Amino acid sequence: MIISRPQSGKVRTRRNIVMSFLVGLFLVAPWVVLPEGSPLIRLDIPKRMFHLFGGLFIPQEGLILWFFLLTMGLSLFFFTSVIGRVWCGWGCPQTIYTDLFDRIGRFVLDSKYGKKDASIIGKYTVYFLWIVVSFIASFHWIAYFVSPYEMLADYMSLSAFSETYFYFTLFFTAAMFIDIGFIREQFCRYACPYARFQTLLMDEHSWNVTYDFKRGEPRRDGKTKIGDCIACNMCVVVCPTGIDIRDGLQVGCVACGKCVDACTSIMAKENKKTLIGYFSLKQIETGDKIKWVRPRTVVYAILLGVVLTGASIQLLTRIPMSMIAASNKSMPPILIPDNKIRAFVALRIQNIAPVEKEFQLTAFDTRHGKEILIRSGEENNQFTLGSGEIKSISVVLETQTLSEQELNEGYLPGSIVLKNTQDPDEKLEKKLSLSLPRK
Repeated sequence: MIISRPQSGKVRTRRNIVMSFLVGLFLVAPWVVLPEGSPLIRLDIPKRMFHLFGGLFIPQEGLILWFFLLTMGLSLFFFTSVIGRVWCGWGCPQTIYTDLFDRIGRFVLDSKYGKKDASIIGKYTVYFLWIVVSFIASFHWIAYFVSPYEMLADYMSLSAFSETYFYFTLFFTAAMFIDIGFIREQFCRYACPYARFQTLLMDEHSWNVTYDFKRGEPRRDGKTKIGDCIACNMCVVVCPTGIDIRDGLQVGCVACGKCVDACTSIMAKENKKTLIGYFSLKQIETGDKIKWVRPRTVVYAILLGVVLTGASIQLLTRIPMSMIAASNKSMPPILIPDNKIRAFVALRIQNIAPVEKEFQLTAFDTRHGKEILIRSGEENNQFTLGSGEIKSISVVLETQTLSEQELNEGYLPGSIVLKNTQDPDEKLEKKLSLSLPRK
């Protein structure tokens, strides 16, 4: 386990701002409830609903999920190719919470933190505080799946022990304590999948934490001044993963910028510019400006733009209702007097709008442009559903009188229409193919 030396500087200050914002957002977001009563963000697995910024999404909307996953993947590709491993150093929970754990350790043990001669009481105090932080973080992680208000009330009344989420919280608390407290940089170097393929996404023009080997090498050897690097090894001492950035881009580098601040402070004493900074490899080799627009970034940007456009169109044209229609296999369509066809259909209707709505059902013979009588047991086939509410009903469809020619067509293409009574333009149509029994 590596305990790196703390390092202040411009990069550290900026990272503090970004990390404080991200941790604050993570802790606050699950508590936010919108005016209509829906949570800001929640993945309600038992009810199979996803609340996101006032929208309600369900598993049947697979295309939206597909767009979301593509956006995340292409964003990772694009930003890594342009600005390197910015996620690892500035946004990854592994990096953020490792830094937080180190702050707690230094607050309690001061200079003895990470050393073998630290007091036993101090060590266990640090472990206790780490467990508390792990529990708070795990509680809020579970709060993205279960109401935090309900969980807090259960904890206060000591009734949480019978709930499933309690054991998930315990599991994630233990996992975070072990991972952030003891595994730490080993995860970044050996287990993180992103670290394995980030070198494929970057090239010599990517803007990343880089060592200026042209100025720095060969390093100072004793009193002999050759290159600008004085071999102080501060960049290694402050590195949270224990690598030597002077050896070039490595899997273990999380681009946190601590070596940048360390080298900047040391070189300032020599009245020289830092040897480690956010550069591109090509920029160091040739001195040219960074080439932001290049085939790799253009391709990623175009793909990301196409996916974002498709996602935007899908969201803007999205109809906030769901209906699944299936013919009753045990009760096939029958021929009744006056050459009419009666069919039995099962419907599963869900309101996926954040507010209560009133719906109405209608049915049509799409081949002949005739209305089909629909009986649902509701007055005027109208009913009200709250946000996320599901209604499963069986309806009876009855066609108008069919001619002999129409009866011999074998099947009748029809459709059931679900519409919002307050907004008739908001409607959803499901097509059905009704088999026609012969006389």
